[in-house]
Amino acid sequence: MKRSIPLVLLMLFMSLEGYSQLVSCSQTLRLARSTYEQGRLHEIPALLAKCLAGGFSQQEKVEAYKLLCLSYIYLEEPQKADEAMLSLLRTDHYFKINPGTDPAEFIALYNTFRTHPIYRIGGKLGVNASAPNVVTAVEANDGESKYNRQIGFLVHVSGEIPLTDKLILNPELGLAQRNFEYTNHVSFTDTTFTTTAEEKQTWITLPVTLRYQIARKSFMPYVGLGVEAAYLVNASLNGNRTRQGFQFIEDKSFDLKPQREQFNISAVATAGAHFPLGSGFVVTELRFVYGITKVNSDKTAFAVDSSLPFEYGYADSVYKLNSLSITAGYVYNIFNPKKLNKRK
Repeated sequence: MKRSIPLVLLMLFMSLEGYSQLVSCSQTLRLARSTYEQGRLHEIPALLAKCLAGGFSQQEKVEAYKLLCLSYIYLEEPQKADEAMLSLLRTDHYFKINPGTDPAEFIALYNTFRTHPIYRIGGKLGVNASAPNVVTAVEANDGESKYNRQIGFLVHVSGEIPLTDKLILNPELGLAQRNFEYTNHVSFTDTTFTTTAEEKQTWITLPVTLRYQIARKSFMPYVGLGVEAAYLVNASLNGNRTRQGFQFIEDKSFDLKPQREQFNISAVATAGAHFPLGSGFVVTELRFVYGITKVNSDKTAFAVDSSLPFEYGYADSVYKLNSLSITAGYVYNIFNPKKLNKRK
């Protein structure tokens, strides 16, 4: 018990010392305001130096750098005014001028600095529905065949690079699962065969889009166009066949990767919106991916497995792959304030 008393006293002393420093720096800022208003500008730097090194809250530090910047402007020390403005912008990346109250000289100096994010980084999660765009139909029988969309999942690491106020370059790296279902019905006088096969593909994707963004107070809608390169990681088919009045053929899985093209190119169209939150934006997006290159060729129509056409009634049609997805995510603003070069 006796050993803990000195420790408690030490912690109490440190707390009181920290509190007194905060109170002291708040008083220093009030004194600096008064000194500035009295026109004793040359006293401001020395008055604020200690608390700028440690003691101000972030809000107080922003105000202190603003007073320091204004003082240097009117003392006609442009280099030091630039340094103070840069420190202000590094302290508060979202600092904005007030045209109604800020001096014209301060506004003019602010406008000579880069104040917008240089890029944003974040991620997205979502679901997609995919379906083949058949180029050449290949059938194992004379029955009726069709493809149905299936749900897959996707995840993206997303970057945003502002080119202008309205144009944004949006490169991404993603992992996408794209699935679809094939069904075939063929009827005879005494029975009907039904084939059901689900194909699952996993792709590493690299979409790059150019977006046109419209600024709003509460959100920022956008549309975009681009291209996507994709690398096939895995492709498999799970199929079964039923025969009315007879025992069905059991489910069987087939590896389709050798029969699929390793690389694929698609066109991309997007529409979405940014919603400000914290130090970035919540992003919601609807995206359509239109296959440009074929996923397979007519050479592989019957090359997957000999049992597929004869036992399961399945043949590999030649197709391109389309996908519609909806995603949501978050992107974080990255700033790097700097003095802009003067145009000659």
